[in-house]
Amino acid sequence: MSGTARKDVHLLLLLTLLILLSAIPLDVMLPSFPALADHFGTETRDIALSISTFALGFSIFQLLVGPLSDRFGRKRLLLIGILVALVGAIGCIFASNYTAFLVYRVIQSLGCASFVLAQAIVQDGFKGKDGVRIRILTTTLSGIFISCSPLLGSILQAKTGWQGSFILFAAISLVILVQVHFTFKDIAPSQPGGVSFYAGAYLRIFRHRSFLTYSLIGALAFSCHLAFIIVSPAIFITDLKMDNYAYSMILMIYGIAYLLGGSLASYLTDRMRTDQQIKIGLLLMTTSGLLMLAMLYYQSNISMMVLLPMLVCTAGTVLIRPATATEAMNLFDEIAGTASAAGSTIRFAAAGLISAVISVSGNNSARSLSWALIFCSGTSILLFLVLRKNGLNLAMPISPTFPSAQFQITRRI
Repeated sequence: MSGTARKDVHLLLLLTLLILLSAIPLDVMLPSFPALADHFGTETRDIALSISTFALGFSIFQLLVGPLSDRFGRKRLLLIGILVALVGAIGCIFASNYTAFLVYRVIQSLGCASFVLAQAIVQDGFKGKDGVRIRILTTTLSGIFISCSPLLGSILQAKTGWQGSFILFAAISLVILVQVHFTFKDIAPSQPGGVSFYAGAYLRIFRHRSFLTYSLIGALAFSCHLAFIIVSPAIFITDLKMDNYAYSMILMIYGIAYLLGGSLASYLTDRMRTDQQIKIGLLLMTTSGLLMLAMLYYQSNISMMVLLPMLVCTAGTVLIRPATATEAMNLFDEIAGTASAAGSTIRFAAAGLISAVISVSGNNSARSLSWALIFCSGTSILLFLVLRKNGLNLAMPISPTFPSAQFQITRRI
């Protein structure tokens, strides 16, 4: 195997492990909520607060990790981040009370903010269609891992108790630390600059209309996925009275949809441009929402009414998210860490807002989900039409030596 091939294999392994690790602090531990509440003598809603605290800490800290990785390199930030997350996970295992547990969860979230570097690593190591293919792979793996998380969490809870997810997190973290230290070669260009430079970089990124538009379209596609994950317990466990294992099987079928959608996206990548992939993805997303609403109107079997449209939607999101992420990241190639953090913030902010609306929209979870799919796809279509109408992306590369310099690179969509 050539040196380049070995480098690609090591990068793919690292990305896979980072994606797997990112599913554990939130999704895998969900079945352990009652056990955690019993252990710390508190309410289940208090344990749910630890999820919100983790997500908030992650969202804030990633805005620091991105620029720091542009300044000091991905490898150093990854090592520090994973080590801090490992300390937080071990602290959670040995926490003597709920307050200590919450503090260690914040520490864990601080370290997990380094996960945002996955997009930057892809941007550093893979260009053009290779970048799209790798992002299709990472999106597919993310969907599969999240779909399998409830089953894995249930198994860990049954075998090792609530500590199981934290033990698994610690074990994978150690593997990543060893791999990054011995095999990861940092190829990110160094961008020396202070606080004002990176503050200006964020300002330029968030003011760049093409970056915002691509990121928002990708965020709305991600929101469809998160909306399903959030309402699925109410539909399958509360309404249909499924047990945890039956519900886990439903999500595994959803994970298979990610695998099939990823295969379709990989096939189309070699045959069409990214804008064409986005159009097909938007068509599939729109079809899924209308299909779910129609099946709801005709009172179809509730399992199929939700699962079948979501299979169609998944195929669309796996086409949209890698294509939009590639186009957005290409606009700020020199500060990929900062751009990755900005894109992630947009994604989680949009998904969190839409999920919150669904949570308070009433008892009909399937109807709320169908309208969420229609809203996300309709808004994405409007954004895409605006992008097409403008015709050109106006990128402003940022120079650390001449921060005020601005020049245009025109790229036909």
